[in-house]
Amino acid sequence: MQRYPFVLSANLHGGELVVTYPFDMTRTYWKAQELTPTPDDGVFRWLATVYATANLAMASGERRRCHYDDFTRYGNIINGANWHTVAGSMNDFSYLHTNCFEITVELSCDKFPHASELPEEWENNRESLLLFMEQVGHGAGLCGDARGL
Repeated sequence: MQRYPFVLSANLHGGELVVTYPFDMTRTYWKAQELTPTPDDGVFRWLATVYATANLAMASGERRRCHYDDFTRYGNIINGANWHTVAGSMNDFSYLHTNCFEITVELSCDKFPHASELPEEWENNRESLLLFMEQVGHGAGLCGDARGL
């Protein structure tokens, strides 16, 4: 990423239905959760919202909670450290060291979905992924160039 600058990136996880954005590390060392916005918090919130609102599972009115967190009250997006702190996350590295705007997408309640569930997971995320990538063309405050996308 340092050699070929990316503008926009997403890392995909499973185990929850939420989109997180930097910073993922709390400013207060001993705190497990703390709102830690970047100077570009508005851009990150926009990018996360674009993904979350187009995701069929996240946007569903019949959506169930995955575990104990209710992310629907936040629009299915959250500052990473305000959920749980992660030291040295890819989101934070990308933003701080490569000027790339990266979010984390928790795709599904199931950490390891069965192969038979993958077509539905693809349908839940296909439009979100496409809309997210289109944000490069909107210049939503993104730096660098689009070669790495």
